[in-house]
Amino acid sequence: MVKKGDEFPVKVLELNSEGKGVSKLDDGFVVFTDKALPGDEAMIKIRKKKSNYAEAKLINIISPSPFRIEPVCSYFGTCGGCKVMNYDYEKQLDFKTNAVKNAMSKIGGFKDLIIPPAIGSENIFYFRNKMEYSFSDDEWLIDFNNYTNEAEKSETVKPGYALGLHVPGFHSKIVNIEKCFLMSEYSNGILKFTGEYFRNKNTSVYSTKTHSGFLRFLVIREGKNTGEIMVNIMTSDYDRELINEYQTIMEERFPAVTTLINSVTRKKAQIAVADEEYVLKGEGIIYEKLKTGESESELRFRISAGSFFQTNSKQAEVLFRKVTELSEFKKTDNVLDLYCGGGSISLFISEFVNRVTGAEVIQSAVDDANVNAKLNGIENTDFIVSDIKDFLTDFRNAGEYNKVIVDPPRSGLHPKICEILSESNFEKIIYVSCNPHTQARDLQIICLGGKYEIEKVQPLDMFPHTYHIENIVTLTGKG
Repeated sequence: MVKKGDEFPVKVLELNSEGKGVSKLDDGFVVFTDKALPGDEAMIKIRKKKSNYAEAKLINIISPSPFRIEPVCSYFGTCGGCKVMNYDYEKQLDFKTNAVKNAMSKIGGFKDLIIPPAIGSENIFYFRNKMEYSFSDDEWLIDFNNYTNEAEKSETVKPGYALGLHVPGFHSKIVNIEKCFLMSEYSNGILKFTGEYFRNKNTSVYSTKTHSGFLRFLVIREGKNTGEIMVNIMTSDYDRELINEYQTIMEERFPAVTTLINSVTRKKAQIAVADEEYVLKGEGIIYEKLKTGESESELRFRISAGSFFQTNSKQAEVLFRKVTELSEFKKTDNVLDLYCGGGSISLFISEFVNRVTGAEVIQSAVDDANVNAKLNGIENTDFIVSDIKDFLTDFRNAGEYNKVIVDPPRSGLHPKICEILSESNFEKIIYVSCNPHTQARDLQIICLGGKYEIEKVQPLDMFPHTYHIENIVTLTGKG
């Protein structure tokens, strides 16, 4: 009988959906081990025991997987940004493809689907166009002299000053980061400078315990196809003198920054949502471009500090093109785009269809969508602020639309929405998801009505080195 504290060797068979190594004991009992990879023979220690599985931590690698590689980032294993950076990228894609297959078969009950390999990202480093770093007075210290990726890290924690990313499983503990391989080298310079500048100034950091302190977040956004850069320093109040000095030095050292913002948030919750914005340089916005179709005509998108935009610009082009291809759009199609956000999919497909109506519950996102439609001279789209369930229930003109796109958050669709879709008469439903588990659950409900069946599935990797996978599924009406 396995119990907490037991140590023993295992052979790692596969990764689970959260990127943890899966092992089975002789009696079939399952153990999940963080940082363990398929093919590893490893010594592990049980840290949590449940009735039908256990969670363990990796003590050391006895024999490494042939697909284990040395991660380029020195923070790997401590920072929560990249879970599988030590796994060969082609094997990462295999793992993500299998995650979709398992979700569709085990959760959705779809047994005979043809699921092609996940489409990989052209860039596996420096691909993100947005990073949100947190300030904290609770710094997680790493002893780099003793730390190896296979051994236990030195888990010394003390109050201090940090600007970086969260340690998984901890609310306030932040790893102080000076270089991140997810965003550009230029943005790393901004990150390092900002951290050092305010540290040298002994500027106070916001505490979630006392709800006091000045510094809260640093958000950097880049137009990967335009070269424009936004820096947004988020604070709990406005200190004109301090921020003006920061601005002066920032402009000298980083002239490529096109807009600089000081956002103020007085919310107690540690979320990067502004109450006020002070634009210090530029317009307070940047622009990004996406190429559409074989003609590679370009769409421009206006991105404000609070705008949602796909975080991997290059792969967003691939995603939207694949949605367009699988949807088999025609110039006579009228399309509903539900959870349309800032309208990126609606605007992308607009040249291929007759008309698109987008619906989204967030007013600011719809405002962005309307601005971007006008910016590109697109006149066959319109956007509505509405809860999606209410929209589908009350929308009187639904019969005028023959195709519908849904791209919900990770939590998936409300059951009522699934029921409405299952009883609808759309020619095609296109379901885009960043969570195959909730997607498979929803698809099962939609298909139970007997009016729809799955036509095509296509996984696509938006976030290399993580366990996340985007998945496109098209449903066609049986009638």
